[in-house]
Amino acid sequence: MDMSPSHQKTVQHQYDALIKKSLKGEAKNCFIALARRAARETCFSDLRECELNKFFVTDTYKSDYCNFEVGGYDINVKNDLLGEALGTLPDNKRNIVLMSYFLGMSDEEIGILLNVVRSTVFRHRKRALEIIKQYMEEKSNGKSE
Repeated sequence: MDMSPSHQKTVQHQYDALIKKSLKGEAKNCFIALARRAARETCFSDLRECELNKFFVTDTYKSDYCNFEVGGYDINVKNDLLGEALGTLPDNKRNIVLMSYFLGMSDEEIGILLNVVRSTVFRHRKRALEIIKQYMEEKSNGKSE
């Protein structure tokens, strides 16, 4: 179908007007969507630490821990100073402390497992904690001097 040049120009102007109207509508929709998104966005600097902790993961490796084996369980101690202090204890005292605080066992359960009476477990644990406290105080005082 052949069109006259004036009719062709009219159709072209109508098409241009329609495209401009469509693009303006799309731009308006885009700005509305961006405004809606901006209203819901928060800067990382505005987040509280507990919320910020949800956005990352820290890798942990066996080399980051002091490892102890007690009664078939592997116990990992992350604090290096505490790990050193536990390492200085005799095996029976260390095992009692680890079973009590890391495995959540009672004195009676530990006594049954180690074949000793409950009061002995209590005395060993109390003495072990004194040794750990003394060791840690000495180390912390040595660092500050």
